Amino acid sequence: MRAMNDVNTYSAEVMSNDRISPFGYQIRFERKDLVFRSGQLISIHGDSPLEDRSYTIASGEGDACIDVLYKLIPEGRLTPKLVTLKPGDRACISGPYGQFVIRDALKPVVFIATGTGIAPCRSYVRTYGDLNLTVVHGVRREEELFYREELSKYAYYPCVSQGDTDLFKGRVTDLIGNLTVSDGTHFYLCGAYEMIFDVQSMLQKMGVSDATIFTEEYYYQYDL
Repeated sequence: MRAMNDVNTYSAEVMSNDRISPFGYQIRFERKDLVFRSGQLISIHGDSPLEDRSYTIASGEGDACIDVLYKLIPEGRLTPKLVTLKPGDRACISGPYGQFVIRDALKPVVFIATGTGIAPCRSYVRTYGDLNLTVVHGVRREEELFYREELSKYAYYPCVSQGDTDLFKGRVTDLIGNLTVSDGTHFYLCGAYEMIFDVQSMLQKMGVSDATIFTEEYYYQYDL
């Protein structure tokens, strides 16, 4: 993997910046010559280092642009500025970095996410078209099931904890115990720290080896 001091930094043109839920957005940047592995991150830089934030690339390795999924945090340092960016504007980005990559594309994969933690899964499916994939995505409200249409082509289990829904009502931890997984399955967990701690504990009690569990922590639940 590249070290943080060996990443590209460039001014990227904004191609689009679309609101895809009440507080969810996808911003698309020109790619230029950025080479990355599916599951890696970029940093978007603000006016000072205190505003810099890291986001997993939601594009596939062969896609022409760089997609980033983010949630507007009204009191946040960066996202209130991100939502104002328009096509033709520019932002300073750097990357790639990170190690939340597919270890073995031939193994069955269970991807468990909360909120915007679903972004690397979209990158995986756009890169590895024939993954043996099960997706469990936990959100507060149904409109936050980002990339639902793309991911529904796989074994897809949405979990909605609040609001009216015809989908599974509850948290990902309420559903995990009902999953049937084959030997050799790899587990990728991405999202809230609390979810990751809880799911790791459940998987360990189910006899899953720590060597087959890979994690990318995004945020604390109370930060939402």
